[in-house]
Amino acid sequence: MRVAVFLIVALVFSSLAVAQDAQPSRTTYLQLMDVQEAWEKEDYNKAFTELQTALNKAAGKPLDIAVIQQYVAHTAILSGQDHRARPALENAMQQPGLPLKLQTELSLFLGQIVLGDEDFEEAKRLLEFWIANTESDPPGANLFSLAYSNYMTGDLPRAEMFIERAIASGDKANNSWFQVYYQVLFEQKKFAKALVVLHGLVDSDPNEPRYWRMLSNHHMQVEEAKKALAAMSIAYQQGMFDQTADLKRVSSLYGYVEVPEKAARLTEQWVSEGLIEEDVATLRRLGDLWMLARHRGKAKGYLKRAADQGGDPKTIELLGSLYFEDEEWRLAHASFKRVLESEGRRDTDGDLIVEDALRIHMLAGICAMRAGMKSEARASLTRAMNDPGLRGQARALLKELNES
Repeated sequence: MRVAVFLIVALVFSSLAVAQDAQPSRTTYLQLMDVQEAWEKEDYNKAFTELQTALNKAAGKPLDIAVIQQYVAHTAILSGQDHRARPALENAMQQPGLPLKLQTELSLFLGQIVLGDEDFEEAKRLLEFWIANTESDPPGANLFSLAYSNYMTGDLPRAEMFIERAIASGDKANNSWFQVYYQVLFEQKKFAKALVVLHGLVDSDPNEPRYWRMLSNHHMQVEEAKKALAAMSIAYQQGMFDQTADLKRVSSLYGYVEVPEKAARLTEQWVSEGLIEEDVATLRRLGDLWMLARHRGKAKGYLKRAADQGGDPKTIELLGSLYFEDEEWRLAHASFKRVLESEGRRDTDGDLIVEDALRIHMLAGICAMRAGMKSEARASLTRAMNDPGLRGQARALLKELNES
């Protein structure tokens, strides 16, 4: 605590080290010494009391008021009452005739607090004033605050400039700086430069799954799907991923790079291990993957389970289409009828409003006809004749049906 107090006191008195005629009064100076002693003892209630007394005595003295309010803000931060810091600093900055050096220090202090409040435009204004009027080599942390305020207000080139200055300042840069740096570069489409930064993050902490997600996303965004899959696969194989979203992403990437069987088998494994819930969406995805992998039996099994659990007309129609292609006429007919009878929005005649409903009737009619279900076929084909594009084919099938 004494080290922290020393640093804060040093900062405060750097603001006071201005021209000799710009010093607070001796009375205020002595009271601030008492406040420092209270800081040493961590007696913040006493510090606030001393500061209020000093403010009462400093009426009509703008410089004294500004410095006292600066001390109020520091006391608020030290005591964990951060909400008291911003009003105190705003009051300090409203005092007229303050020396430029003090205004600069107050702008930096307030700018960082405002940044924490996510008031990015105001933070940028204050921090830009600070950087324009500071004569020393700024600490990297302060430069990062300025870079971040520019990033959050959309000035990406200026954000890039200041974050590079922060990294080059000699201060130890933490990974959050590089994460923002990466975003600044990526959003400017400086992909090669951004990738170098991202590789640095991965190298700095190869066991951090967030960086592998970022790396995968980077490659997907620049249409490098195989590299995206490689990043996610490495992290998965190292045991970093056990969240459902991550596992689904790995599976999706295998499907995306045309390895659907691998994606399907991994998804089945994770379902059996309880890592992914066997819900309707997962069943539908497994059906799609096995279909892409040309395992039609598995595909139909999963799609049927998804259809039975969810009742989604599109899933039921897809299942019906597979049965149709495999000439499983009764199963196909049952599926198409389920599409037409599904719960949903209905027209004034009570019929389900299904996109391309007459086409579904046509398919149902063909299936019924091939299965020897003449009455069902006749009913469906008659409905299909209401579509001008299907009328000729439906009429021909009805004629064939009537002649058989």
